Amino acid sequence: MRTRALAIAGLLLCAGARAGLCANEAGTGAAAFLNLPVDARGAAMGGAVAGSPRGGMALFQNPAGLGAGPGSVAFSHSLLAGDISYDVLAAAVPLRYGALGVGVQYLQYGSLASLDNTGLPAGSLSPRDGAAVLGYGIALMKDVYLGAAGKYINSRITGSASALALDAGLLIGGEELSVGFAAQNLGKPMKFRDEGAPLPANLRAGLYAHYSPALQWSADVNFPREGRAWIGVGAEYALAKGPAWSLLARAGYNTAALDTRRVNGLSAGFGLARGGAALDYAFRTMGLLGSTHHFGLAWRLGK
Repeated sequence: MRTRALAIAGLLLCAGARAGLCANEAGTGAAAFLNLPVDARGAAMGGAVAGSPRGGMALFQNPAGLGAGPGSVAFSHSLLAGDISYDVLAAAVPLRYGALGVGVQYLQYGSLASLDNTGLPAGSLSPRDGAAVLGYGIALMKDVYLGAAGKYINSRITGSASALALDAGLLIGGEELSVGFAAQNLGKPMKFRDEGAPLPANLRAGLYAHYSPALQWSADVNFPREGRAWIGVGAEYALAKGPAWSLLARAGYNTAALDTRRVNGLSAGFGLARGGAALDYAFRTMGLLGSTHHFGLAWRLGK
């Protein structure tokens, strides 16, 4: 059973993730939604977050960041195209030693018209992808953090398939300068009936620098299992910063999908924080597919 709408949804995921999942290699991998940005801050900064993972969302970006703190509860809602939306909920809970991270990811495509092998209408589909994640991060010594996370992944089109995966990360440095390394989505292929599709495994390294009291910047290099390496860069500037509230401007760029036409890879957004609460927004350009919008809320746990 085939559907043109489903093919468009697949192209959307490709353009927003690794170029290697697109073009000549389309259809070779599973669970491409794991490549999408999990929060508005990361989306605005070109996906360059491995060197500066924060709060609950560190669970998906680099689990070593869980041990670096702070504890938080965070929610992100992304509007991708049409009825396609992506929701992420995560929490980092500080423990006596280290921090525990729990989270879920859920991508829904809405209702899609399907066609049979002859091209005639054959009802509709409601595909969706999801993952449940559990992780832990700890400080090995001053300014050195280690973390790992396990994932249960499930995808449904006409049938469903599941897989287990592992993330591992290392973070070195403090508030002014840090470097991070992460291995993501390591696991056996996801099987749809009798055919296996590999998970989107990825190795990434990131650098974060607090250049001045107002300016921060970061850069990541990614080496996906399929496709060419890509680079992301981003910056965050404090337009206003005080003891009560702060207003932050963000911008970024990545080379994940240079082979698509029109403007692609540019991103921007803002963050508004007051006390222990933060509100974030970002948009990304995606070539022929237009732009995506990302919204986020976060609450800090403890000091």
